[in-house]
Amino acid sequence: LMDRNILALRDIPEGYPLSARQSIQVGCEKTGKPHVEPAKIRAFLGRLKHPLYFLDFETFMAAIPPYDALSPYEQVPFQYSLHVVEAPGRRAEHCSYLSDGRADPRPEVLSGLQQRLGRSGSIVAYNASFETRVLKSCARRFPEFQSWCESIQPRFVDLMAPFRDFHYYHPQQLGSVSLKYVLPALTSAGYEGLDISEGGLASLRFREMAFGDATEERKKEIRGALETYCRLDTEGMVRILDALRRV
Repeated sequence: LMDRNILALRDIPEGYPLSARQSIQVGCEKTGKPHVEPAKIRAFLGRLKHPLYFLDFETFMAAIPPYDALSPYEQVPFQYSLHVVEAPGRRAEHCSYLSDGRADPRPEVLSGLQQRLGRSGSIVAYNASFETRVLKSCARRFPEFQSWCESIQPRFVDLMAPFRDFHYYHPQQLGSVSLKYVLPALTSAGYEGLDISEGGLASLRFREMAFGDATEERKKEIRGALETYCRLDTEGMVRILDALRRV
């Protein structure tokens, strides 16, 4: 295609050999309309059981572990956001946790979630393998939470699945299934204008707050930015699920 000076998706000619997912992306780029597979989306929605717990972690890694029982470059969750929808049509309730970094946050993260995630209902995460992997890693270090951690694994539902499997694709996603692209494609929400707008920067800012020489005023500023960013991740998942229901 480059040899033929075809450099944009919309210019790819009909009949050019493409995979199924490439064909979807090219078609959406040409029409400007989303690709939707309602039956597959309906099947996904049918897996969800109330109450719904929308969960997101922020983590950091360090070459030199700042806490005991921590390996170099091991993921440490320092923050979570949780939106809870008790029943269909109910308003989402929010709670959260953000460590100050002075002590290992993992026990507080585990105990807090153990209290807040209840005994039933779907735990919804975006790219859920990350959240489950972090929880398992933490539980290995703190075995008193091991059985609880194992018991909640089947409750996780990955909200990325309908987008990863191309059951829904919008041209504004630009080929990505990241939450940062899917959320503005489906809703009016987005990450523009936030002081922290992605996980890598969240990790850097936390380390500045917890282990750097930031002033108290700067620490307060960072906490506010972290809370705003992480809350939008789970609030965004609630909005995406509502949008899928409308679809």
